[in-house]
Amino acid sequence: MASLNLKLFYLRTREKGLSQQAVADALDVRQATVSHLERGQSSPTAALLLSLCLFFDVTPTWLLDEERDIPPLPTERWTLRNGLLTVGMWIEAPAKAIVRLRGGRALCPLLPDAAFFDDEAAQIRRSEKGERAIRAAIATLAEQRAELHAKLAAELAAEQTVHPRQRDGTAPPAPSDRKTS
Repeated sequence: MASLNLKLFYLRTREKGLSQQAVADALDVRQATVSHLERGQSSPTAALLLSLCLFFDVTPTWLLDEERDIPPLPTERWTLRNGLLTVGMWIEAPAKAIVRLRGGRALCPLLPDAAFFDDEAAQIRRSEKGERAIRAAIATLAEQRAELHAKLAAELAAEQTVHPRQRDGTAPPAPSDRKTS
C-alpha cells in the first residue's frame, strides 16, 4: 500500500525519469511544491491534482487511494478511463472468443476492437435487427443523452446564480424591506 507522496516520487523517478524542477516547470508550479508533495508535507489542490493526473497519466482514485499499490494498473491510467468496463456493462465479442467453463460459466477476453455497452445500449443490441438499425438506434440514444446532459447543465448553471437561501425559500429580506432605526 502506498501513499500519495510515494506514488508521486515513483511516477517522477521511475516512469518519467524527471527532476523535481522538470515536473514543476511542466505543471507551472514551484519546485518546492513538488518537493513538499513528495515528502508528504502538503496535499495538492483540486486543480493541481488534475494536472498531476494528466501529466503522469493516472486517475485521481489511484493517486489518492492509499490502499492501492504501485505501479498503477492499466485500469488506473487517465487515458484509459473512458475505455474501461465497469459493473453493469456488457461486452460484445465474437462467439468463437468465448470459452465455456464447467459450472455454466464462460470466459471472454477483452479484445482491442471489442465494443462495450451500458444496459440501455445492450438492450438495443439484443432487440434491433441488422447492423444499420442497431447503429441508428445507438446514435439516437447518444443524441438523447447529449440533449439531457445539455439541459441538466443549463439548469444547474441557472441554479448556481440563485442565492442558496432563495433556492430553499429562506431568503434574507430584500434591502428595501429592512427596518431602519
